[in-house]
Amino acid sequence: MEREMLHSGVVPVVLYLCAFAVFLRENEANRVLRRQKRANHFLEEILQGNLERECYEETCSFEEAREIFKAQEKTMEFWFHYKDLNPCKENPCLNSGICQQYHYLYICLCPPRFTGKLCEIGEFECWYKNGGCSQYCQDTTLSQPVICSCADGYELQDDGKSCLESACFPCGLIKSYTRSLQEDLPLQNQNETDKNMEDFNQTKAEGNSTSEILEDDFLKAELPENDTRIVGGARCYLGQCPWQVLIHNRRGQNFCGGSLISSRWVVSASHCFESEKPHFVTIGDFDKMRRDQDEQKIEVLQFLKHPYYNLDNYDNDIALIYLKSDVIFNEFAIPICLPNPNLGRLLSQEGEIGMVSGWGDTRFQGPSSRFLLKVKLPMVNQEACLKSTEKIITDNMFCAGYKTEAHDACSGDSGGPFAIPYHNTWYLIGVVSWGDGCAKEGKYGVYTRVSNYISWIKMTIDEKTEAPNLK
Repeated sequence: MEREMLHSGVVPVVLYLCAFAVFLRENEANRVLRRQKRANHFLEEILQGNLERECYEETCSFEEAREIFKAQEKTMEFWFHYKDLNPCKENPCLNSGICQQYHYLYICLCPPRFTGKLCEIGEFECWYKNGGCSQYCQDTTLSQPVICSCADGYELQDDGKSCLESACFPCGLIKSYTRSLQEDLPLQNQNETDKNMEDFNQTKAEGNSTSEILEDDFLKAELPENDTRIVGGARCYLGQCPWQVLIHNRRGQNFCGGSLISSRWVVSASHCFESEKPHFVTIGDFDKMRRDQDEQKIEVLQFLKHPYYNLDNYDNDIALIYLKSDVIFNEFAIPICLPNPNLGRLLSQEGEIGMVSGWGDTRFQGPSSRFLLKVKLPMVNQEACLKSTEKIITDNMFCAGYKTEAHDACSGDSGGPFAIPYHNTWYLIGVVSWGDGCAKEGKYGVYTRVSNYISWIKMTIDEKTEAPNLK
């Protein structure tokens, strides 16, 4: 009995002792759990945390800042400013995105057509930067906003946007002259002699087969250096305008230009064939007075004016020539690419620079050029185009040229190309059509807008033969 009483008395005693060992009084517990202050001097142990005193009069630590702000989020926001850790100091946003700090983090405010944390994802449509496509762009209603495709002689790459040449002579690609064509065309009047020598030296410096041909005996004859054909132009040596076609009548007289768009087809102007019929064409031609080494002469099988060509106002001034045999592609005979409607609109904006080439008159009612020439001309907005003439300007036309400078196409250049490069590939944007004189002040040259006729060109060609490079 005594043993049982002894055991029953032990339990409460043990519980009491355990409770005494584990649980502390409130004031003692607070003393244990309170964060220990890190003082810079003795008084800070007894003073309440003060931002001015601890962080501006002195240098504070993160722990001291946390004592002042208590909350982690406010402490972090202060700390990033205090230590100049602004995440927007070096803008991490791409594609002209605006970095905006949000507490101690940041967000990117993206411009139109871009999304993603860093604005790194482009949501293109064809009207905006050609949808990101290097050649042809087509809008879709699918999950992907656009579909890119390539012209004949190119293959679409794994990124779904880039095009890489897959043929020896794809349309619009001039490997030897991509740089010089875009750099050596004069924007302002300059001495033609210096320009001709500059072009000639540039061509020789390329060190390819073109320079070897230029040194052949039949081209070593002295060229007249006072030549200013195509009104303010420069010579377009062999291989620099490889899509240029010269059209001849049955008597062998040349009367218009054209652009090679495939091995059997040439684009020209309908007005060229009002009084003359094309009998043969020459391609790879530079000096029209004698046969060039790689010049090809091919008979014309058929020519087709646009069915709605208007003789009175030159509306729909475009035509197709079907050749009797294939052109042999080489570095002097390469077709130019046709734009699809989307690319055509993109490259037809005011200020876009195009290249016109031909053997036309040197000046209004002046002599024509013996040598193929090129001139660089900017596109003009439609309002300025309309104001420059009393004649009708339709949506199928555009103007190009300078208001005051003497650069223009002229009679004899008709039917020739107005070409613009895009991602190092040249496209036929216009056809030389008409003008009020040549290089007159306040007047511009007028060109047929090729992108309005892609469907007609493709349909016409499909009736005769396959047209693999027309997308």
